[in-house]
Amino acid sequence: MKVSLRIQQLSTMVHGHYTHIWDCCCDHGLLGQLLLERGRADCVHFVDVVPALMNTLEHHLQQDYGDRRWQVHCLDVARLPLSRYAGAGEPQLVMIAGVGGDLLVDLVTAICQAHPEVPVEFLLCPVYHNYKVRRALADLSLGLISETLVEDKQRFYEILHVASAGGDPVSPVGERMWDFTDTVHRAYLQQTLNHYRRMASNPHQDVSAELQAYQRLEPAFLPLK
Repeated sequence: MKVSLRIQQLSTMVHGHYTHIWDCCCDHGLLGQLLLERGRADCVHFVDVVPALMNTLEHHLQQDYGDRRWQVHCLDVARLPLSRYAGAGEPQLVMIAGVGGDLLVDLVTAICQAHPEVPVEFLLCPVYHNYKVRRALADLSLGLISETLVEDKQRFYEILHVASAGGDPVSPVGERMWDFTDTVHRAYLQQTLNHYRRMASNPHQDVSAELQAYQRLEPAFLPLK
């Protein structure tokens, strides 16, 4: 199975064993299949709203995994039936990757509001709007388990593992993920600063909070020798 660096990093961040893992907006289901092979769940659920994709994926899973524990669901991720599978207070892991930050926030918010009593963890990899995503996670009182930064095909991705119970506060610009000696991290910070500085030049956009938050990271990036 050929998978991207981003998908590989997501897989390696799943350390424990879960009763149920949900691979959402899964497209080809590569992340869920990696976790099937690693035995990280009693059941891996593959979820997407596109029937043709899910029919193809189901056929592939039947051929490659036989009776190994998996299920395919063609439905809106905002309507995940977590309560149906809740039991013994064990958290379920919901993975959402490869979607825009606005949609990701809507999905996580809908899931949390629909299942306030269900322990749930989220493994998230938004495309764009990371600052907005992080602020929304904090507003939902989700706690940080881990976070990292990965470069894949000249694009940068932030990955966050958060939980409905426990964990540290979610920082709007990240705390644990930065390695101030890593050239990839330095390039990502510079790209992010340039992005918000361009936005700040538009008088109709107020990104002063975002820009100031990222600027506070700059002193930590001392010149490399």
